[in-house]
Amino acid sequence: MSAVIEEQTTWTAEEVEELVVELLANLLNDDADKLRRQLVEKGAAMPVDSLDMFDILKDFRKRTGLQIPKRKLRRNTMRSVKTFSEFVAREATP
Repeated sequence: MSAVIEEQTTWTAEEVEELVVELLANLLNDDADKLRRQLVEKGAAMPVDSLDMFDILKDFRKRTGLQIPKRKLRRNTMRSVKTFSEFVAREATP
């Protein structure tokens, strides 16, 4: 599924988080609810492998239409679902 989800111009951190978990679940061939539970068990920030986050960026951009400022994107931003979601909600532009 690579179509833009909605024609929305802003995304909340919660909306970004939901999509990120869905995309990670697709990447890892896992169920999104199961993956969310596993991530939450690891900590409230839902830590992930930053390489997995990098792997979903292209699909994330296609699905949201958001531009993520690459110069501000850091490895620590990509190490947790929560941190990435908050970064996107704050810094991304349509």
